[in-house]
Amino acid sequence: MYRLIAILIFIAVVYMVLKRAFFPARGGAAGDAEEDLVQDPVCGCYISRSQSLTLTSNGRQFFFCSQECFRKYQAAGSLPKN
Repeated sequence: MYRLIAILIFIAVVYMVLKRAFFPARGGAAGDAEEDLVQDPVCGCYISRSQSLTLTSNGRQFFFCSQECFRKYQAAGSLPKN
């Protein structure tokens, strides 16, 4: 019985070592795992900062989920047209 328990513990340790070797953890610190969400001013949806379209106007950043929302925001006269 003790031999079976020892074998199971050995298999578990080998499994954990191999898992870490072939599938390393992603990211570094705990803060890297979560990405900041930003809100689109037109439709109000939340999207990750890295996937948003960003515009800086008068020192303020605006984040959009799509070109369509950006065009609607421009059409409303809230931003100067390019």
